[in-house]
Amino acid sequence: MKNWIKILLSFVVIIVYATMVSSSAKKKMVTVAKPLAFKVPSYEYAPPSQTSVGSNDLKILLLEPRFNDKFKYADYRTFNDFSKFMAGDLNESLTAKGYTVRGPFENYEGALYTDKIESDLLLNVQIDFDLNDQNIIWSGSEIQVSGKRKAAVFNTLYKLNGFFVLSGKLNLSLSEPITKEKIWVKSIPLKQRKINIVSTGTYKILRDYSAAFETEPSFSNPFVTTMQDYYKEILDIAWTNLDPNELTSLKKYTREIREKKKY
Repeated sequence: MKNWIKILLSFVVIIVYATMVSSSAKKKMVTVAKPLAFKVPSYEYAPPSQTSVGSNDLKILLLEPRFNDKFKYADYRTFNDFSKFMAGDLNESLTAKGYTVRGPFENYEGALYTDKIESDLLLNVQIDFDLNDQNIIWSGSEIQVSGKRKAAVFNTLYKLNGFFVLSGKLNLSLSEPITKEKIWVKSIPLKQRKINIVSTGTYKILRDYSAAFETEPSFSNPFVTTMQDYYKEILDIAWTNLDPNELTSLKKYTREIREKKKY
């Protein structure tokens, strides 16, 4: 009799243990994943070499890099942060090349007259981007918002997926700082980049990406990754092309323009 009791108790223990293990496994399976967060961009650039400040006797008035007027996404944080960070690193790069830099100024009007008259060249940096969305597929579905039967009111909500193609060029120009008369211009193509999008949101306006940039990490984060790549590419191009051996020779044109204009 005692043996049967022991066997029975053993079965009870096994069943209780199995139930606990099964319950624990189920709890692990229903763990909810954390929502995707917005990616914080890492925009950093280290000049390839360093020269003492003022070693080439050329003073540059620097304006903050700007996007071309047709690029309608420039004010979104993804792109606005890009140009703001670049202003500081561009300043550092020019200083590392031995230039004396005034700025960067947000715009030309922000520089004082003394900044302009005491500078040899005015540097404008334009990022000429084109964002192609021909490969983004939009699909709509009607959602009932009020009423019934014939009086029912529907709204169309859209989803999107596919990929963008971002391309463009970097435009560099040097001008006489008072008259803004151009002396030197270069336009360098940028590498084309594909941006894959896996969107999970729904939107009310067809082919309007403003809400997606502001509210959906799975939409905006791939742009941040691409812009980080562009950041180094653009600053490398600026480093190569803003060479003191070429730019120092432009100082004479500034003197000629000022003499002609009586400055």
